[in-house]
Amino acid sequence: MRYNKKGALELSITAIVILIIAITILGLGIGFIKKQFGAGTELVGGKLTEIKEQMKEDIRHSGELLVLSMPETELSIGKPQDVLIGVKNTLSNPNAPPDKVCYWIEVRCLNAFSRGNFCTPDGQNDVVVGGVDIANNDYPQNNWFSSLLSQFDIRKYDAEVYPATMLVRDAQPDRYVLEMNLYRDASSGSCSQIGEFPSDAQLYASKTFTINVK
Repeated sequence: MRYNKKGALELSITAIVILIIAITILGLGIGFIKKQFGAGTELVGGKLTEIKEQMKEDIRHSGELLVLSMPETELSIGKPQDVLIGVKNTLSNPNAPPDKVCYWIEVRCLNAFSRGNFCTPDGQNDVVVGGVDIANNDYPQNNWFSSLLSQFDIRKYDAEVYPATMLVRDAQPDRYVLEMNLYRDASSGSCSQIGEFPSDAQLYASKTFTINVK
């Protein structure tokens, strides 16, 4: 049997050419996908900034002190949900510049809709599930937030919007009534002047909302 060297050489060259073309197309495809994903990320980031700024302006011109924005009120256990929390400061710090007032966020789970179901696996209702547990000067044991700025300063007569992420891990599937409470120190001092927890916190604003955990 005679071995056709010319045919084998042509086959090898053809295979190399096909491989080079495939690598080139793959590289172009990866570059295109990266470009598209990069543009998408910039769009999402820009859109989020736009929403926050619009929400801030709305709060400044409204009578609301505490605003909660949730794209979805239905949460899957273990799946994060981004939310925005808007706060308007109507107070002035009388102590020293910069003129900022410190606030604390507390989120309580009041109760579940279904009889016999509770906010915690050990059968408790009306418990803190996010932010700062003001009564106990501590953070909640059953935290329904993976990201939440519990303490923050806001300049006098100004408004701010803060992003947060809800992440329910241990609750039973049900509908829950939650309450978000906004506290301030009686002296209207800044966070650096007061410390981590207020000594005599006063309720500044409160908002009740429901979520459906599935």
